[in-house]
Amino acid sequence: MKNLKILIIVLITFNTQLCQAQFLKKIVKNAKKAAERTVDRKTQQGVEKTTEKTIDNIFKKRKKRNKRKKNNPDSISSPSKNTFYNRVTNSKKDFISGSEIIYLDSFKNDAIGDFPVTWNTNSSGEVITFDKNNTKWLQLESGEYTPNGIKTIPENCTLEFDLSVSKNFDFYSEGLTLNIIEVKDRKRDFMKWSRYRTSKNGVRLKLRPKNFEKKGETMVKTYIGGKKIIDKIKNNKIFTIDNNTVHISLWRQKNRLRVYLNDKKIWDIPHAFGKANYNAISFNTSGKENEHFFISNLRLAIAEKDMRTALLETGKFVTNDILFDVNKTIIKQNSLKTINKLGEILQNNSNISIRIIGHTDSDGTASSNKILSKKRADAIKNYLHTNFLIENKRMETLGKGESEPIASNDTTEGKTKNRRVEFIKL
Repeated sequence: MKNLKILIIVLITFNTQLCQAQFLKKIVKNAKKAAERTVDRKTQQGVEKTTEKTIDNIFKKRKKRNKRKKNNPDSISSPSKNTFYNRVTNSKKDFISGSEIIYLDSFKNDAIGDFPVTWNTNSSGEVITFDKNNTKWLQLESGEYTPNGIKTIPENCTLEFDLSVSKNFDFYSEGLTLNIIEVKDRKRDFMKWSRYRTSKNGVRLKLRPKNFEKKGETMVKTYIGGKKIIDKIKNNKIFTIDNNTVHISLWRQKNRLRVYLNDKKIWDIPHAFGKANYNAISFNTSGKENEHFFISNLRLAIAEKDMRTALLETGKFVTNDILFDVNKTIIKQNSLKTINKLGEILQNNSNISIRIIGHTDSDGTASSNKILSKKRADAIKNYLHTNFLIENKRMETLGKGESEPIASNDTTEGKTKNRRVEFIKL
């Protein structure tokens, strides 16, 4: 019995120790798991902080990149479709009206309701005004029209007029055509340039304020020697039914034609004109009943040859507009406009080098005039270098003094022509 009690006590003690050991083991295991969870949580927190920091940096970089794109659209290295189409296009208004007017018609001498006596037509028309506005307009019917007073289209000239159209114009309407043409019989030949007919030499500009896309439309066709050379159409948003009045400007520079709607250049065709004697213009339209075009303020003027065209296409530009103080090399202030134009041309055409040649009249001695003309050419070169950063190696200078006159030095007018500057493309 005593031994049984001892055995029971031993078993109880062993079990107690075993339970304690298992309990301690469980505590250690739980502690270990808790430690692992703590490490995982700290690690996760570290990862989250790192991730948040990385994401913040990504957004900061993206924000800076977007800001750079916004401030400088052309700096985009790999533009998306949207960023490409949002880029800004730079251009400039370059039309300059001719200063020597050779024809001007505002219909001020024509009575309201009459057809102007200085025009010819195979149809009908009348001078009208709109509302209380005093501007007079020639209302055109279906047919051909020509102003008799225009008898030449100089190689360098500008032709301008205001154009309007009635509100009932629609996309089935034919539009108005302006023809710059060569005629022999002034009373008849202009009628050859009708809707379906053409003659030997001419340039046609067609204007339609509405087409199927609800935009305006312009078309240019050129005929040289009876052959159609150019036939192109463009849409525009300048002359439409909603914007039914527009100022038309055409600039002929020898063979080149530029067309502007409200000073916006629409066409620039380098070989529109041939070697014909362009000596008339005509208009033609084939509008429906009560559908009219209206023309006003027709103006034709001789224009100075464009410096850029002369220098780049012919390789030479001569001007009398660069003036100096008497017997000095100081450039007069009113001459800087011409030199500034040259500076812009040289900046925009970095592959061009020029020779600047000075000329004088015969006042003074031949030797002193030669020296003076060279110094004046040098003054122009220095101005271009200082103000437009044109490299000196792109500019040569030469002084010819009075040795190559282009007019008589016996008259004031002749001396003025001889005092000139030549720019030669090298």
